Amino acid sequence: MGNTRTKWRFGGATGHLPSPELPELDATPARVRIATVLRNRDAVAEAVMARFGLEAEFASTATTLAGVRCGYRDPARLGVDRWLALVAAWHRTRGAVAVIGAGTAATVDFVDAGGRHEGGHIAPGLGLLRNALKHTADVRPAYTAEADLAPGNDTERAVSSGTLVMLLGFVEVAVGAFAERCGDRVDIVLTGGDAGLLATRLSMPVRREPHLVLDGLAIALP
Repeated sequence: MGNTRTKWRFGGATGHLPSPELPELDATPARVRIATVLRNRDAVAEAVMARFGLEAEFASTATTLAGVRCGYRDPARLGVDRWLALVAAWHRTRGAVAVIGAGTAATVDFVDAGGRHEGGHIAPGLGLLRNALKHTADVRPAYTAEADLAPGNDTERAVSSGTLVMLLGFVEVAVGAFAERCGDRVDIVLTGGDAGLLATRLSMPVRREPHLVLDGLAIALP
């Protein structure tokens, strides 16, 4: 459960809906495992019990998990979505990896080849960047997957392209600095609602993994 969307998986079926809604399923699950950044666990647990008659199992950020060591001084302060995503990404690559989350917030986390989480960066995502300008000269920037890098020929398009350039630059600089620090080949794994918008516009090769947090959830709560 993210700030904006809830992604779910049941068997081979996947989907998303506004947070904190729960999916309507055609069968009753045996377990309900949840990773949420929302502060309403009690309400979510009650909703799960009412919908499925099951106790919700919540994942939490830990000091270590499956070979990965959290880089935060206080692991509880690292969002569980970022934690599960970086654990799942490292298990895919087994090498130095940068994990980019393109959601309401834009995040980049770094894990070295030995599984040490170095920490990460957080910045506003595209929606937040564009909303920051909505009161400037009555700007109403488009929020569309067709946004490109060409300079805008009106204010809305200029905001749309400018914020995309900002986000791409954030990722490129952060990942480039990590590659210099670690001295290894760095795999780049991209997830989140705006991953598709970034994937074809970054200058570096990336692996797009739309269900990375769910994969990490399966590792945390097997």
